[in-house]
Amino acid sequence: MGSWGITAMESDAGLDALAAIREQIAEEGRLDAAQILHVFKKDAWNAPPDSIEGQAHTSPMMLAEVMKKIQEGEAGSLDYEWEKKKFSGLHSFTASRESLGWLRGYLTETLKNSREREAAKAVPDGKWGGWFQEKDWKSWQMHMESLIGYLDGVLEAPGETLELMPAREQRLCQMKMEG
Repeated sequence: MGSWGITAMESDAGLDALAAIREQIAEEGRLDAAQILHVFKKDAWNAPPDSIEGQAHTSPMMLAEVMKKIQEGEAGSLDYEWEKKKFSGLHSFTASRESLGWLRGYLTETLKNSREREAAKAVPDGKWGGWFQEKDWKSWQMHMESLIGYLDGVLEAPGETLELMPAREQRLCQMKMEG
């Protein structure tokens, strides 16, 4: 597996996770974070590694990146022309408070453990947290912090089940379906 950047979207592991998320898009344009995590945990290919390993690119990281892109109104940027199931066709993306809490905890623990491994110089084949360049190590940490901060913001919303699709995007998708 390879990577060409600091985000999950810039790694083979992340793109595999993105394909698994895409497969969970229901015909009526719905996604559910708890269902995605359930599928990840049972899938040998996309199962999240133990956070103690502090791996740089994981399926939970990709899920957080997808959530953020969708909330920022960038669902279409996740689509491939040849795919039948498209993120741009979503009109609902829900997440339970429990699944968001698990995701936040996983990312937090992964970052913490990666930093601890680096501090102890317990990372094989790498100079900075497993990265070849110090700037990538620093950028990855900042990216993880931004994903955790994003999840903190989402978790501030009231309710046990949260809608991650912006209302504007939901209306546009509904108009496409009706017209």
